[in-house]
Amino acid sequence: MHIAPSFPNLSVLLIDPSPHYRRIIRTMLYQAQLQRVFEAADLATAATTFIQKQPNIVMLDWDLPDGDSLKCLASIRSFKTSPFAKAPVLVMMEKPDRRSVVQAAKLGAHEIIVKPISPNNLWLHLSGIINVPRKYKEASGAITLVPRAISNSLF
Repeated sequence: MHIAPSFPNLSVLLIDPSPHYRRIIRTMLYQAQLQRVFEAADLATAATTFIQKQPNIVMLDWDLPDGDSLKCLASIRSFKTSPFAKAPVLVMMEKPDRRSVVQAAKLGAHEIIVKPISPNNLWLHLSGIINVPRKYKEASGAITLVPRAISNSLF
C-alpha cells in the first residue's frame, strides 16, 4: 500500500469530457488532500471556471473534441485571454505520439501524463509541478516554459 502525499490548500481544474474519468481522477486528487477540485467537460465551461475559480493547477485532457485542448492551453498561456498565464498545466494523453507531445510542450504544458493514470504516477507528476518550479519566458503576448535540462546520465 502506498501513502498519498499531501498537497493541502491547492485547487485543481480538471478538464476532461468523460464524467467517469473525471470521477476517477477526482478520487485520486482527494487522496492527496486536494479537496478543491473544479470540473469542466468542455472548453466553454473550462474557460469560465478558470477565470472564476483561479485554480493552482490545471489538468487538461489532450483529446477534447474539435482541437479544443490546443485552444485551451494556448488561451491559458496568453496574456490577452488569461490573467493567470503561469498556472501549471498537466496534460493527460491517451495515445501520446511525438507530434502531440512536442505540440503540448511548445504550447506550455508543464507535465504530460499518459492515461490510464495510476495514483502514484499522478502524485509523482503533481509533486514535480509543485516542488520543481519551471522557468517561464514571455514572447508575443504569451508565456512559454524554458525547457528542462536533461542529464546525459539518464541515457
